[in-house]
Amino acid sequence: MSPLRPLKLVAIWSLIPSYSLAGALIGYGLDRWWHTFPLMLAAGIIVGFALAIRDMLKLRDEMFGGKPPGGSG
Repeated sequence: MSPLRPLKLVAIWSLIPSYSLAGALIGYGLDRWWHTFPLMLAAGIIVGFALAIRDMLKLRDEMFGGKPPGGSG
């Protein structure tokens, strides 16, 4: 096991809170602008979470030897 593996795992898992927070801030700003609280806030958190999962799967494959990115199998 590589000595950097735990750091890579922390880097990958840190995507969830950072993307969710960014989505929440954007959603909050849209809510304040469009007066739709809490709809855009919830949508921003959900979109941020989904994008974090997508990027986590991409990084997992690149860092830990899964299928090559853009490969056809």
